[in-house]
Amino acid sequence: MNSKVAFILGTIIGAGIGVAGTYSYFKDKYEKLAEEDFNSRRVFDEDKKDESEEPVVEKTTDSRTVDKPSIAEYVAILQKEGYVNYSDMQDKKQKQENAVDRPYVIQPSDFGEFDDYEKISLTYTADGVLLDDMNEIVDDIEETVGEDSLEHFGEYEDDSVYVRNDAKKCDYEILLDQRNYQEIFETQPHRTEM
Repeated sequence: MNSKVAFILGTIIGAGIGVAGTYSYFKDKYEKLAEEDFNSRRVFDEDKKDESEEPVVEKTTDSRTVDKPSIAEYVAILQKEGYVNYSDMQDKKQKQENAVDRPYVIQPSDFGEFDDYEKISLTYTADGVLLDDMNEIVDDIEETVGEDSLEHFGEYEDDSVYVRNDAKKCDYEILLDQRNYQEIFETQPHRTEM
């Protein structure tokens, strides 16, 4: 019986040593995997945290805060340095290629958008007379700005209409004057010839 007890005892001790060794091996293996996973998540969380942090405000030596430049200031710097927004250039080029052969009303923000278009200011009087900047009557309204454009006051602005004439390569600013032509003419200084 001694040998049977020794055999059973040896088997139990061998099995215990095998279980302990296996436990130790897998414990080390899974602790390493868990640590690697934890470290990768920590790095990911730190990257995410860096993206969501408030911008750092620089401080001067006398503890006053220095404001960062606004978007308008960045745009001014980019323009000063000669950077070009090619998408805007493409849009302008496409607009010029789609030119219309008769005058048409444009938004006030589009006035003067083409560098090669002349900008001209006109006055439209209460009695329906269109004047140039020298208060001379514009004879051919249809050819210059189109008769129908004079019906668009109040569409964008109450007292002005903006018209583009692609054939003449001109942008017109038409300002509404509540006076009649005769009233404007009477207020003009008379020229004396010498």
